[in-house]
Amino acid sequence: MSPEMGVKPAAPPFPFEIVGTYSCHGVEPGIRQGETSAKINQDRGCICYPFGPSAEGDATQALFCVFDGHGACGDKVSHYSMINIQEKLEKHPELMSNPKNALKEVFLAVDAQLQKDPTIDAELSGTTAVVCLMRWTKGGKGTAWVANAGDSRAVLGVREGGRLKAVPMSEDQKPDTPLEYKRITKRGGFVSPPEYEWGGPARVWLDSNMTLPGLAMGRSIGDHLVGAIGVIAEPEVVEMDITPAADPTKDGPQFLVIASDGVWEFIDSPEAVDILQAANVSRSATEAVTKLIEAAAHKWRQEEGDYRDDITALCVNLTELFKRG
Repeated sequence: MSPEMGVKPAAPPFPFEIVGTYSCHGVEPGIRQGETSAKINQDRGCICYPFGPSAEGDATQALFCVFDGHGACGDKVSHYSMINIQEKLEKHPELMSNPKNALKEVFLAVDAQLQKDPTIDAELSGTTAVVCLMRWTKGGKGTAWVANAGDSRAVLGVREGGRLKAVPMSEDQKPDTPLEYKRITKRGGFVSPPEYEWGGPARVWLDSNMTLPGLAMGRSIGDHLVGAIGVIAEPEVVEMDITPAADPTKDGPQFLVIASDGVWEFIDSPEAVDILQAANVSRSATEAVTKLIEAAAHKWRQEEGDYRDDITALCVNLTELFKRG
C-alpha cells in the first residue's frame, strides 16, 4: 500500500540486490479489436524477516511466499492466505522443532478457517501456495523447508561442475500426476486429460459430465466445492540442506526463485535459471527477477496474444543472504 503523505515508507527487509520481487497483473482482450484491459491481480507474494523466535546457535530465519488466486474471489483468498499463513506459522509451537509438521498444520488450519469466514466465498475460488522457510547461520550452512499446494513453483539455481542447473524444490500438483489422480478418482472425482490440440491442462470435475468446476490443480487452499472429491489443502513439504556457493564462480547453490504459473506456463525451470543468470542475479536480484517477468510477459504475447495471466516472482541471492544474520 502507498504510504501516507509525509510518512517515510518502511525499509524493505533485504537490500534489492539480495532479494528481488516483481508482480504484474494480467490482461484480457478489450472491447475493441487490438485493445486490452487490465485484470485484477490475484497473485500475492511476501517476505517476512526476521521470522519467528531466535533459533539455536544464532541461526536466522526468513519466510518467502508466493500465492496465485483463481476464481471470482481469488484475490481475496490469496490475500487471506498470505496474511494468515505467516501469522499462524510464526506462532506454531513446532516451528523450531518440527517445521515440516508446522507447515502442514498451518496450511490445513488456514483452509479450515477460510471455510468458516462469511466474508469470502471460497467454494469456487482458491489459491496456490508455495512457502519457503529458510533457516541459516551467518556465513555458514542452512536448511530450507518448502511447502507447496498447487502449481506455483520453487527452484534452486545450483552451479555444479562449473555449469548452472535447476534443482526443483517443489512439484506441480496437476490433477493428472499419479498421486493426485489416484486420490481424486478414489473419492469420486473426475479428471479430464490435457487438451494437447489447444494446450489446455488436465482438470478436476465433480462428475464425468464436466459440470463444475474444471480446476487445473490437485491441491489448493479454498475450492471447497471439490474438497469432498480429493482436492486438498495439505501441502507437500520438501526439506533441503543448503550450503551456498562462496561466490558466483564457485560450485553450490547460488539463488532461489519462487514464482506463480504466470512464469511457468511458457518458461521451464532450466530456462528460468538461465534467464536469471544471464541477467547477473549475483549483482542484483531485483534486476534479474524483472528480466524474468519481462521474458514471461513476452512469451504470453507470443502464445496468447491479447491474454496474459498474472505473473509474480521473487528471487533470493543465497550467497549474500547467508552472510546476513
